[in-house]
Amino acid sequence: MFAAAALLLALAIGPFCCFRLYARRVEAMDEPVSERLHRLNRAQQVGGFVLPFAAILAFAGLGLLERTVDLLGVVAVGPSVFGLGVLEFVVIVGVPFGVVAVPLLSMALGTYPTVRRLRDTSASSIRVVKGVLAGLAVTAVGVAVAIGGFVAVTSVFGSSLPVLLGCLGAVVFFTFGLSPYLIAFFHDRVPLEGERRERVERLCADLGYEPRGLYLLEGESTKTANALVAGTVPGLRYVFLTDYLLESCDDDELRAILAHEFGHVAGRHLWQRGLLTVVVFGGFVAVAETVGLDALETQFGFAGFLVPFMVGYAVYHVVLLGGLAYWQELRADAYAARVAGEDATVAALEVLADANDMRHTAGLLYSLATHHPPVADRIEAVRRVDAAGGDEDRSTASQ
Repeated sequence: MFAAAALLLALAIGPFCCFRLYARRVEAMDEPVSERLHRLNRAQQVGGFVLPFAAILAFAGLGLLERTVDLLGVVAVGPSVFGLGVLEFVVIVGVPFGVVAVPLLSMALGTYPTVRRLRDTSASSIRVVKGVLAGLAVTAVGVAVAIGGFVAVTSVFGSSLPVLLGCLGAVVFFTFGLSPYLIAFFHDRVPLEGERRERVERLCADLGYEPRGLYLLEGESTKTANALVAGTVPGLRYVFLTDYLLESCDDDELRAILAHEFGHVAGRHLWQRGLLTVVVFGGFVAVAETVGLDALETQFGFAGFLVPFMVGYAVYHVVLLGGLAYWQELRADAYAARVAGEDATVAALEVLADANDMRHTAGLLYSLATHHPPVADRIEAVRRVDAAGGDEDRSTASQ
């Protein structure tokens, strides 16, 4: 396993050194803090996309997954479900994510000392590590559910194109509906209590929502002002807020931020993303079944599959999903402006921009990659919206 050890060492040291050197260079620049943070965020966006694919490509190219499975001796040992060994399944899903975690953690730890100084935060590197691992855990569970679903369905109904497409649709919508709850589950949280709970309950009631639970996410040490509503399942809607957000906003601003999150639920935005994903990857499956990618995989090995998939995923994530998310953010802002007031929504966006150091006006490509329009564009869009216009109205708030 010398090759595996060498690969992991390279993935741990290489990204850390490169991003640490770049972060120091950015820190020394004579530019506003928001501009320097934007440079680091932009580099991390590129690294967050390239590094995982490079790690998996190298790992698979060296045949390390098969060697790991053979070494652990789990292929024919232990219980099996639908013909797939449970331990083998855990290795197949867990080991690649473990490999991917190494360069992502390396990148995060390489840039965080500069981010901490620029933003004057107090969070330790351990918290950064926990945040990266939480994000990977959410993705890993989604992938495990998807693979498990495909194995279960195809083992019972076969692997014809209609079955594959139907299974894809079911798996995508299940994982998309599950994702907000997974995000909340894997992040540190405590029940919101006392006066702060009463405050948020009152503001939610003003907007016509009665969440099943209210939770506090730690954000003070990282200076993160953020809110999340897990609400894909009626009757199982939860609100999560960072303590830094509660401290940064007055009631009108916080009401507008909550209204924005409820706007995503009312507009069924997560389901729209799921539908887009089904269409895109359903098309990929149909093309692969019809045209076939065997020739590329035969000639180039695993890279013959991964590289076309990576290019297609980049187009999907940035252009298609990014474009849809961009529009959805503007629609959620418009919803907030209608139910919480235009002035309050603009003020809330200003507070978020200041609290999260997001004053930099990013370009279109960066906005699509991050799935969020620049704050200045969002404010301008809110001011253009007629208070009586839009596709979603107050009646959708109880759906």
